Amino acid sequence: MRKTTFVAMAAGALILASIAGWVYPSHRPVEAKASTSIEGKIDPFSLMSTAKDLPPEEFQDFSLVFSSSAPKPINP
Repeated sequence: MRKTTFVAMAAGALILASIAGWVYPSHRPVEAKASTSIEGKIDPFSLMSTAKDLPPEEFQDFSLVFSSSAPKPINP
């Protein structure tokens, strides 16, 4: 009986704490300090314009592929 009451009280406290955390979230914006210092050093335009020895682009056109009608049954 004591163990069940303790578990029920612990579960209730956990539920109340999670509801309180959901209702009153912190309003601080999450900042990624590592990414801001890296973004200033990488220039994507120069990476794309100076790329050399890349493999040729492969393109397969499936715009005119039609599905066939229902398969014919096999008669033994």
